[in-house]
Amino acid sequence: MTKQPPVTSASPGRSAGALAALAALLALTAQSPAPAASPLPWCTRIPIAHAGDFSLKSDVDGHTIHRARDPECRALEVRTPRGTLRLAVASTEAQREHGLMNVPFVPAGQGMIFVFSDGDLDRGFWMKDTITPLDMVFVRRDGTVSSVAVNVPATAPKTPDEKVARRNGAGQYVIELGAGQAGQFGLLPGSRLVIPPVAAQ
Repeated sequence: MTKQPPVTSASPGRSAGALAALAALLALTAQSPAPAASPLPWCTRIPIAHAGDFSLKSDVDGHTIHRARDPECRALEVRTPRGTLRLAVASTEAQREHGLMNVPFVPAGQGMIFVFSDGDLDRGFWMKDTITPLDMVFVRRDGTVSSVAVNVPATAPKTPDEKVARRNGAGQYVIELGAGQAGQFGLLPGSRLVIPPVAAQ
């Protein structure tokens, strides 16, 4: 690849007007806001129940007077020792209960963060209808990882409850990632994460 010479007022074939226009364009580009972070398309398919998830038909003419909307999927960026995770927020009881059930694949660097309002308590999780293996990271209120459960096995639909995988840990937050991702992002007991403020309901 040939290295191009820097553009200066002395470069051959460049007029002063062209250089001024180029400089103005570069300045405008530098001041433009950064593009918004990409959404989490896998998360929008999670059927998390919330107000508005229903349709009503008119008894008179059959027209829809209220349409169901796609579930909300708020993403939170969490800094780890080896990069930034983009996590869907489960901050309500319904969202926490549903979690990643029936999600077939969680992309690298993404996952879900379960947010609780009652501090660093012991949390019990089970993998009911969770059809992909996960890493589970239990995180205290101050961002310190208390424990990590790696490669928690997936559970096939209709598995009896007594055979569903379970894991426990202490913390105000629990992060679920695709199996193998905790190690790639340096998530070990004692690691510190930077979690933006997020309220639980």
